[in-house]
Amino acid sequence: MSAIISDLNQDPYAGAETEEERQAIYEGLLIQHEKDVQEYEYKRKVYDDFSAAWDAQRQIQLEADARFHKNILAMAAGSFGVSFAFINQIIPLAGAAHTAVLVLSWLFFGLSIVCAVLEPRIGSVIQDRLLDDIEKNIELGYEGRPYKERNKWLMFPTRALSWLSFILFAGGVLCLLCFVYLNTAAP
Repeated sequence: MSAIISDLNQDPYAGAETEEERQAIYEGLLIQHEKDVQEYEYKRKVYDDFSAAWDAQRQIQLEADARFHKNILAMAAGSFGVSFAFINQIIPLAGAAHTAVLVLSWLFFGLSIVCAVLEPRIGSVIQDRLLDDIEKNIELGYEGRPYKERNKWLMFPTRALSWLSFILFAGGVLCLLCFVYLNTAAP
């Protein structure tokens, strides 16, 4: 620490004996200062451009995720509601066989809805953490320090819930179709 303080207190003109030497040292310091300012401005521009691009990409990703979740949620809820309300008009449940397949389809639709509702909330928490890590890495890069290693498995829960919601919805549709087929097929 004392070496840093002594460097700050050291006179850059200490070894100069003539005015020309002092002028040369001053010009060298001025050139170095201008280089430092240019480097700072360049890093600032890169940082600002990267931040703007990241914000735009994040907004596009959020909109795409929201549309996907909205569609899965609407289809699962609609399929559940329609099958629950109108299945009796298509196949009378009193004499229907394989009602466990119908109940299984409703269970799949319900679980798909639960996953579709949970995924954005869990994803939001994880995205906040990722954004914090990326912001720290931008600052570290801006300061010329090494980047922090990113956790590659951090997005796994949201990806898993998203796929699980889709798979459960598809399973519900398949079970519903199987129930209808099993009860309308010739004996």
